[in-house]
Amino acid sequence: MAAVIPVHLYGRPADLAQITAIAADAGVPVIEDAAQAHGAELVDPAGSVRRAGGYAPLGCFSFFPGKNLGAFGDAGAITTDDPDLAARLRMLRDHGRSSKYEHRMTGYAHRLDTIHAAVLRVKLTTLDRANGRRRELAAAYSRALDGVGDLVLPPETPGRRSVYHLYVVRTRHRDALLAHLSAAGIGAGVHYPVPLHLQPAYAHLGGRPGDLPVTEAWARECLSLPLYPELTGEQLDEVVAAVRGYFG
Repeated sequence: MAAVIPVHLYGRPADLAQITAIAADAGVPVIEDAAQAHGAELVDPAGSVRRAGGYAPLGCFSFFPGKNLGAFGDAGAITTDDPDLAARLRMLRDHGRSSKYEHRMTGYAHRLDTIHAAVLRVKLTTLDRANGRRRELAAAYSRALDGVGDLVLPPETPGRRSVYHLYVVRTRHRDALLAHLSAAGIGAGVHYPVPLHLQPAYAHLGGRPGDLPVTEAWARECLSLPLYPELTGEQLDEVVAAVRGYFG
């Protein structure tokens, strides 16, 4: 069965109201990729605030240590409000078992380790505070970099509250700016330089350069500036000064 999988990229919620309406008309299920959006919020058509991963019938989270909510290593979770689907997922994660020695389907060894659960339980209590700090830092970047060079800054969209897993700007001078920041000892990065349709793993699908021009432009121009809850104001000012220095 086909499915639509919108990604809350960089911590910014996708337009799920529009996506789910289109998918419903086509009879296609929606699965949220909320791997970068722990705690992000969006408003549904009825005016209710929902968290990312709790809008569509199924949501998927990553707890990789670098995420807003990270475990002790690789881990993840699936959310759903469908009891039958939840029961099926519980079996799938545990070798397809319905009881200790009865396997009703072919499953996987995808149980969350106890050490991961313990770490996540503690870190969950500070998630909203850490996300608030991310938003403060993102707002400071946006104020300081508004109008600098050809930078396109991440927007704030009414009804969608980003948690800024990454602060990603766009510029036609991406590679030169990245080199400039690196020379200044600033660890900026690129997420992500190769679009999916040009990945070697999907070459059999026949994707070619030029097929998705908007996607390819993002891949050429996107640059992630340092952003994490422990980033100080002085460090942010250093990054801003280096970016402004590049553009003169």
